[in-house]
Amino acid sequence: MKGDLLVLSKWNSGGVRRSAEAARRLGYRPILVSADPEDLNRDSCHRHVVFDWEDGSVDDLAALLARIEVRPLAVLNRVEALGEWQVRISRYFGLPGGEAGRDVLLSKVRVRQVMSKLGLGTVRHVGGRAGDASLVSSVDFYPAIVKPSRQSGASRLVKLVRDPEALAAQLHRIATVDGPLAEVVIESYVEGLEFSIDGPVVDGRLRPLFVCDKPDYDYDRQQEGGVLVSPPDDERVRAGVQPLVEQVSTLCASLDIGPVWLHVEGRRTSDGRVELIEINPRCGGGATALGIKHVHGLDVGEVLTRMALPEGWPPPHGLLGGDAWAHHQRVAQLPVGAGRLGLVIPQVSAAEIARIDGVLDAIVLDWLEVTSLERENYFAHVLLAAPDTPALRALANRVRSALSTTVIEEAESKAPGLRDDGGWQSPKPPSPGPADHAAHPG
Repeated sequence: MKGDLLVLSKWNSGGVRRSAEAARRLGYRPILVSADPEDLNRDSCHRHVVFDWEDGSVDDLAALLARIEVRPLAVLNRVEALGEWQVRISRYFGLPGGEAGRDVLLSKVRVRQVMSKLGLGTVRHVGGRAGDASLVSSVDFYPAIVKPSRQSGASRLVKLVRDPEALAAQLHRIATVDGPLAEVVIESYVEGLEFSIDGPVVDGRLRPLFVCDKPDYDYDRQQEGGVLVSPPDDERVRAGVQPLVEQVSTLCASLDIGPVWLHVEGRRTSDGRVELIEINPRCGGGATALGIKHVHGLDVGEVLTRMALPEGWPPPHGLLGGDAWAHHQRVAQLPVGAGRLGLVIPQVSAAEIARIDGVLDAIVLDWLEVTSLERENYFAHVLLAAPDTPALRALANRVRSALSTTVIEEAESKAPGLRDDGGWQSPKPPSPGPADHAAHPG
């Protein structure tokens, strides 16, 4: 073996099993680092290191690793909430992933600041701490979007506000859940057609591989809805791809970052402007990786593992051309969510859903603890294939009708210490199921 690869995990998420398999194939020992002594994925790795992400320090972790003679050569993290830990650990051990530019990508406030300095986009913004009452008076643009700057995956605590009273209320909500020192960003609202881009940054440029139009996006709740179509049918969205790629590439070229995979969200306005909505140093959630595997034959999990290693990832020849995203087979992601609090238990398996004509692949969680409706709560992600968006929507309706669930109400399922912030729970499942089943695909 070449050495040890740390695989970071929280709430049983992070693609641990597949990452461990990829690490072994590449000659590394996967070492799981998580806070749960009974982590559902601990048996998939060479060793399991139990570490307190909330109260521990990087010095504590280094001492623990030294005691058990683990010498990390790389750090792999696919959990947004552990992005800062990945950077700290990488810097401590002098490993890839600790570049200064990573700090910018981990903070939505800092991304906006750098974008403004570079003259990219017209989105106005204010950043600060959730408990700072003066933030409200510093905002003179409405409607606005307010969200946590560092952990807003799955639209967690993201809110569209139209007046100072609504802004104050949401800041209070974020301060209650994440603490008054939580970093927040308030941005001028961009009205337009939302789409996403996934791809690696190579030589300082974003290489778009998978572009999704979001024709059914819920703009009131700022959450995914219906189908996410790739490549887009809508010519307006297609025309917005290259301008957004150029913006993000200019940003990346200005930062000191090594190889990284980005999930980027943008909007094209009615007057033809393209604005960056969000940038995340990870692969898109849901069935994004399934879609990339289907259309390009690329295993994103293995790419991310290789990117974390000292030898890096050699991009396949010819794959990173500017029009790779405009693949010929139209596919769509279908996220299916729960609208009630409690323990959601699907009554069908991924294998059963995959038997529906037109379904290419599916992820169906064994169970999902829904503790907040202030985020997306998806228990299933399905990859569909059809000639156009209307056909994809019709297929999506057939899939939804097959995805029946049982919901144990919150009062019955709530256990001591249950979070109310929309964080993912890892209680004992009602019945045995495969590991990684509580992992949020995002």
